[in-house]
Amino acid sequence: MKLALFADSATPFVERALTRLTGAEVRAWPFSWPTAVRPELEAFAPDWVLVWACAEAGRFPDVAPLLALPFRFLVPNLVTRDDGTMGSLALSEPASLRARILAWNARLADLARAHANLSLVDLDGVQARLGRAKTFDPRLWEAASMALTPEAAEAFAGRVADVVRAAAGHVRKVLVTDLDGTLWDGIVSEVGPEGIDPEGPGRRAYRAWLRALADRGVLLAVASHNDPDVARAAFDRPGLGLAPADFLAFEADWGPKPDMLRRIAARLHVGTDALVFVDDRPEQRAQVREALPEVAVPEMPDDPARWVESLAGLNLFEAAQLTADDRLRAQSLRDEAARAEAAAALSPEAYLASLEQELTAEPLGPGNLARAAQLTQRCNQFNMRGTRHTEGDLAGRRGWVYRLRDRFGDLGAIAAVVLEGDFIETWVISCRALNRGVERLILDHLRAQCPTLHGAYVPTARNARCANVYKEHGVPTP
Repeated sequence: MKLALFADSATPFVERALTRLTGAEVRAWPFSWPTAVRPELEAFAPDWVLVWACAEAGRFPDVAPLLALPFRFLVPNLVTRDDGTMGSLALSEPASLRARILAWNARLADLARAHANLSLVDLDGVQARLGRAKTFDPRLWEAASMALTPEAAEAFAGRVADVVRAAAGHVRKVLVTDLDGTLWDGIVSEVGPEGIDPEGPGRRAYRAWLRALADRGVLLAVASHNDPDVARAAFDRPGLGLAPADFLAFEADWGPKPDMLRRIAARLHVGTDALVFVDDRPEQRAQVREALPEVAVPEMPDDPARWVESLAGLNLFEAAQLTADDRLRAQSLRDEAARAEAAAALSPEAYLASLEQELTAEPLGPGNLARAAQLTQRCNQFNMRGTRHTEGDLAGRRGWVYRLRDRFGDLGAIAAVVLEGDFIETWVISCRALNRGVERLILDHLRAQCPTLHGAYVPTARNARCANVYKEHGVPTP
């Protein structure tokens, strides 16, 4: 991967951190602007162009013209500053430095919503967590025009790396939480539901954080050393604000927690690399880290009152975009449980017939580009050529997004196809829709649109599921 860096400040700390944390070849043009060196930039052919205007420089450049260039851009917001010249009037006076920064950031957010080739990086969030004194050192600015301390440069580069990884489809989708000592204070098997303390230090804030994640579309699960009935009974305690139904997988037994996490991943149709595991006990965290190094296991502060602040600062759930389908994911999985129950009582053929499936094809367009890009970034098992796309890549392309309903509910947008002529350049299907005969339905639609339809399978580490689809359905391949 190649990353071009433009800034109106000196960037040695940032360059080194970006190289290490993103693995990219980084080329910097400090004190320059992309349009000023466009031939050099095009020759470098970056995957991303990071354009950083720092608040200390006092400039408020117009980013909009850059978005016509054929690149994907990363642009940080300006960190909040106040020069103290207007006191509290800085909140309402448009000419104040603080108000101008807030207005520029709002304009940047509007541009990101309107342009698929612009991704934001929350540098102001870095300052909010580190504090102004740890983010900016006036001595570095005066001596070397460096707008970030080494610590802040590291955190900023980490945020850039998070955005880049999310755009490539590497996202965490599930938070798996312990119960005793984590969701509440106390051990329910010893003191009973009436003896646990849901108001213990930090516990209310932690549960509220879980609720906010669930509302955003992150899936919740439980991995607890407990008897299942005892663990579920604890939720009868008033004031918890969560119920067993809020957790899409509920593992409560006395076996190793890595085994629980493997079962949770299988039940939710995700890889274990999509899991975040939160547990108050260091030995449980260590066991999971050793057995499943791909799982994100945050270190927890000794003081539970600091848990949410610490977890929030890790930026565990960066996403390239949020769509309506993300917020429907939990309900879709509940519907899937009902489907599984129905499937157990019928033969495979009878089960599929009983679903009463309805597949709808929507041409690629502004209303579904975000979801189409997300599908290409997240689908691994059925990604015919291992292709990934951003919204910008898909704008103006020919293709379809496929939505699926059955008698149990709406699965949402479950597949996307991108064509080059009559060649299937990209074909992805969500794992939620596999083993339902959807491949045939999609190919029937494509053949009606493309008389000379043909495709190719390109193997990846995780898409063996696709290997024989074209052969089985008579689609010509090279």
